[in-house]
Amino acid sequence: MIIAVANQSGSAGRAIVANNLALLRARAGRRVMLVDTDPKAPSRGWCSEMAAAGVQPRIAARVITGRELVPELELLRTRYNDIVIDTEGRDTTESRAALIAARLVVVPVTPRQVDLASQYKLIARLNSARMFNPGLRVLFVLVGGPAEPTDEERAAVRAYVARVMSATLASTVIHGQAPADMDALYREVFNH
Repeated sequence: MIIAVANQSGSAGRAIVANNLALLRARAGRRVMLVDTDPKAPSRGWCSEMAAAGVQPRIAARVITGRELVPELELLRTRYNDIVIDTEGRDTTESRAALIAARLVVVPVTPRQVDLASQYKLIARLNSARMFNPGLRVLFVLVGGPAEPTDEERAAVRAYVARVMSATLASTVIHGQAPADMDALYREVFNH
């Protein structure tokens, strides 16, 4: 299963969500590859830090950029049960290719990021990917602060999510890297 984690450049939570989904999936006994398409390689760096700290299981991670992504994904599909792709926040060849190859895209979003004007490129990219990959499931997840989002914030996020064809909003709200939140999101992603 290929899962892409995507959002608009400068948005919070993308690497955190990708890293934790990969780790939890590996802990479930699956062979997992974490692919980082961001040239800054935050996810690969995280994997190196976790390995140095002795965190088990170790997660295989690679940085793949440019046109190499599509042929590499075909090769990786034969070696791994699951591939989690931390896509770059910009509209690039590899971020589009990741969305087209994925079965699911998880989109972390904060209440202040639901401005249509600033997020139009992401919405257009997701809707475009659905045309090439009609089976693509799009799951938005609300990233909140220490307090629960207000009813108004939740309503704004639901209205934003409605702009993407057949997208849904996860019932899980992520508060930083809280393990319970990540476990709940993992269940929503993999037990669907």
